[in-house]
Amino acid sequence: MFIRPTARSSAAGFTLLEVLLALVLVGLVLSGVFGVSDGALQLGKSMGAARVSETRISNFVTQWRDYFESVPPGISMAAGVEKVARGASGNLFITGSQMPFVWDQRLKTADAVEFGLVREHGEKSLALVVRHLKRPQNARREDEYSTLAELPILENLKQMQWQFYEAEEKKWFTSWDPKKRLKPPLFMKLRFAFLNDPREHEYTFWVANDLSGQGTQAPQ
Repeated sequence: MFIRPTARSSAAGFTLLEVLLALVLVGLVLSGVFGVSDGALQLGKSMGAARVSETRISNFVTQWRDYFESVPPGISMAAGVEKVARGASGNLFITGSQMPFVWDQRLKTADAVEFGLVREHGEKSLALVVRHLKRPQNARREDEYSTLAELPILENLKQMQWQFYEAEEKKWFTSWDPKKRLKPPLFMKLRFAFLNDPREHEYTFWVANDLSGQGTQAPQ
């Protein structure tokens, strides 16, 4: 009796080395896919944050422009009179008109509004805060006003500065004292920058005023 040897199949299986190489290849492919998806996710978050930031700045600037172009000529403005922090140019105090940045009906009864800069998060950044104030009956100074509400409107700031243009002297000033200057400035320039952002934002606003004998073209 003869026993014939059976033929070995070419599909008998994979060796251990081939299985390991296949696992390594699959791991490399998966890591690449996850890396790309994670990068896309981070980019999406960054773009979303940038859009939110740009929208907030746009709304902030629009509020300023709409307010200053419609205020009565008799408003009183004071800025930079007090000692200020590094990177800022003092608080801005406005009386004698309707209030800007109103988000509640009761704030329309405010007698004054103050824009102040405060340090946040261990003094690493600045925040611009708007305060709506009520004047007590016997108050004589700004620091005697009571606060109706307070809200941060720009955060994570590196610097925030404003300047004021005096039409008669044709000069820019970093402070404005209503005791020395009876009229409000003709223009206000606002300059600010954020941490972790190399850009510097600068806007010039015309302040509704008595324009007799004055030009309305914004100076450089």
